[in-house]
Amino acid sequence: MRRILIAAALACGLCIGLSVRAADKDKKDKEIKGVLIDQMCGEKQMAKANPEESATNHPKTCALKESCANSGFAVISGKKMYKLDDASADKAKEYLAVKENATKVVVMGSLSDDGKTLHVSSIKAAADKDKKKTT
Repeated sequence: MRRILIAAALACGLCIGLSVRAADKDKKDKEIKGVLIDQMCGEKQMAKANPEESATNHPKTCALKESCANSGFAVISGKKMYKLDDASADKAKEYLAVKENATKVVVMGSLSDDGKTLHVSSIKAAADKDKKKTT
């Protein structure tokens, strides 16, 4: 009887561990396509009817200005704005500093529990098909 109870407890522990790991994987493996922008200007874009499209026209040079860059960085995807945490903001600044890099991006990272702050693991330029505007 004791062995059965121990085996059952181990099986339950294993199941719980696997489900927690699966939940963590879902949390970390988010791909967000959108526009990389400074938070100060991003807030202004969020008031528009189509924030992502409006942010596409925002100049990269503005996002790199000291006053704008100090506000932090964000990704606008559709009608949502995901603010980047401090470590991710450093990655965004490095990405934008490269002349060839556009603001239309694909970001991999994990969202905070509130779903508003993004911890970025990678930033790359969006594919050409993602960059084209539809009219």
